[in-house]
Amino acid sequence: MKAYKKEVRFTILMTALFLAAGNVGLFFSIFPVNGMLFGFPIMYIVPILFGWFGIFALTIVASKLGNQIDADIERESILENEQQKREGA
Repeated sequence: MKAYKKEVRFTILMTALFLAAGNVGLFFSIFPVNGMLFGFPIMYIVPILFGWFGIFALTIVASKLGNQIDADIERESILENEQQKREGA
């Protein structure tokens, strides 16, 4: 049961991070910033970096952690089934 709680927290956190990374362009249009980064205006390059590459990085992290949580859930399920067999339920 502990792994399920972990999965819920992970899902809520990743949803918030995906929404924030995907909407960085909106934040920069509301609060424009002058300056240059890598030879591009900050208000254009930062949303691209966070929007494209940020989502890509978050997707990789989410898949790795999601697979680990799924393995934990499966492990807990197997242990629970073995415990029920021992108790005769």
